[in-house]
Formats: sequence, C-alpha cells, structure tokens
Amino acid sequence: MSDPEAQPQHHHGPLHGLSEMISEHHDRAVRRHEEEALAEAAEQAGFDLETDIGHPTAHQTAVGYDVETDLGIDDEPREPRP
Repeated sequence: MSDPEAQPQHHHGPLHGLSEMISEHHDRAVRRHEEEALAEAAEQAGFDLETDIGHPTAHQTAVGYDVETDLGIDDEPREPRP
C-alpha cells in the first residue's frame, strides 16, 4: 500500500526545511533585538543629564539644581555672566 518511509518524507519535505529556517531566523532576530535594546538601555542609564538635573541638590538654594556639580566641573572658576 504505502511505504512507511515515504510518509515521513512527505511530511518533512522542502516546506519543513523552510519552516525550520524561518523559525531559526525569527529566533535570531528576536535575540538580536533584545541585545540591542539592552545595550541601548545600558548606554542611556550611564548618564542622563536631563534626569540628573531634575533632582534638587541637598542644600537649599535659589536654584533647585547645580549644573556645575552635576557635570563635575564645580571646582573650576566660574565664567563671568553678563
């Protein structure tokens, strides 16, 4: 009637191989996207000036934040302001 080995070949023919390749490609793309998102988050987490400036300093002054301290240049002489 039918050859027992012919049935699996029909089931696992060229479309099965294509399905496997698409699945592997999808898995690689998802991993790559996750790694890129993680790298971007780590890069932004290192220093976010906007968020850092938004936090007031411990001592209360007329200004709620100290840009020179946030930038690490508070020991440098101040530039004259007009």
